[in-house]
Parts: sequence; structure tokens; C-alpha cells
Amino acid sequence: MMIETSQLQTLVAVARAKSFSRAAEDLNVTQSAISQSIKNLETKIEVGLFKRAGKKIMLTPEGEKLYALAAQFLESMDETIEEIRHDKATMSGKVRIGTLTGVGKSWLAPELLGLAHKYPELTVCVTLGLQEDLVREFKNNRLDILVLPEDSIPPVGEKIFLSEEKSTMVFPKSKDFSISKNISVTELANYPTILFEMGDPLYFNWCRARFGEVPKKINIKYVVNGHGNMLQAVSQGLGVAVIPNHVLRRSYYQDKVSTLGKEFEVSNGKFFIVYHKESKALLRIQNTLKLLLSSDNPLAVGLS
Repeated sequence: MMIETSQLQTLVAVARAKSFSRAAEDLNVTQSAISQSIKNLETKIEVGLFKRAGKKIMLTPEGEKLYALAAQFLESMDETIEEIRHDKATMSGKVRIGTLTGVGKSWLAPELLGLAHKYPELTVCVTLGLQEDLVREFKNNRLDILVLPEDSIPPVGEKIFLSEEKSTMVFPKSKDFSISKNISVTELANYPTILFEMGDPLYFNWCRARFGEVPKKINIKYVVNGHGNMLQAVSQGLGVAVIPNHVLRRSYYQDKVSTLGKEFEVSNGKFFIVYHKESKALLRIQNTLKLLLSSDNPLAVGLS
């Protein structure tokens, strides 16, 4: 059963005017159109909404309940539409952005703090989570902008290339980890290793890119699904790890671990910004996109 907004508008108009003819005048339609709209609504819900009291039209108890809900809904809708119209050319209202947890913590959330500070009337909502949840929220128009890897972006929306994510191997600043640029895959596998998860895709992707193969067996020392926690473990001398550049670049532990330099960075794929085409007319969306595209984006910045 689908109740149309126009039917609710008719219900409210008749209830307030207590007359079909006056409601027709208020809505600038014919009286027969008003009568037909109410009749169709009553047929849909299988309940009578009005009764006659002398020359006046009165709501039934069921009609009172629906009228209260309809009046509240229409008022809320009018306020929202007015807010949208008002906000179109101003930096007010909401901007809702979603991205993966790692990228969000290391770059997007801190980056958007400046946007929230700069525009007092703007509400910035950042959602960090799994790609399937973010895509679902975007498709249901509960997110305005996504920042996701190329293989995760939805088929709907407009996309803009943001950058290429890179990762690098990090190891402790310790004589027990005298790792050189000539290290072999077998030698690397013998060192205590810290993984994001047992099938750590960054680690294996890095090995495949650098050596053309992955280790047959790894000396796994520690597994934790947090790149910040991995860096902490490396800084404490626990083992080697492969970390996204954008995490390392902003980490407290950046200077407390070693790398093999820029030539040992490996691409993990491209990141894109995705937005709803129609929302680009909103100034808050335009300025947010400009910020994301013009900021010191750590996804693309290499390490020295």
C-alpha cells in the first residue's frame, strides 16, 4: 500500500477547513478532485476518515490519528525542502562522507576537521567502515561522498581519480634487523613478521611486487588488525611489517622505524572519490570535493 503525499495534503486541507469545497479553494483544485482523493485514500487503508456533523465535515478517531501523522510529516517535509533551498548556495547543512577505517583514521577524518572549523554552520559527518556497508549507505543516499579503492566503488554516482595508494616495508631500528636493499624473499621470511591479518594482502602484494613471489613460510610473530598497532610493535623491535604510506606518514612512530626508501614502495591500487551527480550543485559538496582534491593527500605522497 502506497499513500501519496498529495493524498496526505488533501486530508490535512479538509481536516483544517472542515469542508470539501473550502479545501478545494485552498488547494486550487476542483471539489470533485478533493472528494476522489479522500475516497481513494480511505479505500487504500480500508478505514473511513471523515464523518458529517451537521453542515461540517469532522475527522473520525482513525482520521484524527492519520491527520496528526500527516500534518507532522508535511511540516517536516516543508522545513527540509526550505532548508535544502536555503543551503544550496551556502556552507551550511550536512556533508556526509564515508571511507575505509584505515584511510579515515590516518587522513580523511583529520583532514575534514579543518572544514568543520572553517564553516561553523556546516555539520561534517564522517563514517568509517567496511566497503560493502559504505556502498549500501551511498546507494540509499545516506552518504554524499565516498573515498574508496577502485575495485570497491559502486556502479552509481560520478567518480574522480584521487590518488594511488602505496605501501612500504618497515622494520625496527635494531642491529637484530640489519635489512639491506639486497634482501631476498627467503631472508625476509626468516625475520619475525607482523601481519595485519593472517592473509595480510599488503604484505603479500609487497613481496610479489618486489620479488616476483611470496614466501612459502613466514616467521609470524604478531597479528593485529590495526596498522597503528603494527607500527607500534615494529618500533618496539617485535618484527617487520608492510604498512600503507598514508598511515606511516602521519604516525607518531614514523621516525622510530626504518624503511628501504622510496624505491621500495609498492602500489596498492587507485583511490577514487564518488559523489551523487545531482549533489554537485550544492556549494558544500563543491567545496568538500575541492578540499579533497587539493589537500596534501598522503595517499599519493611518497616517503623520503
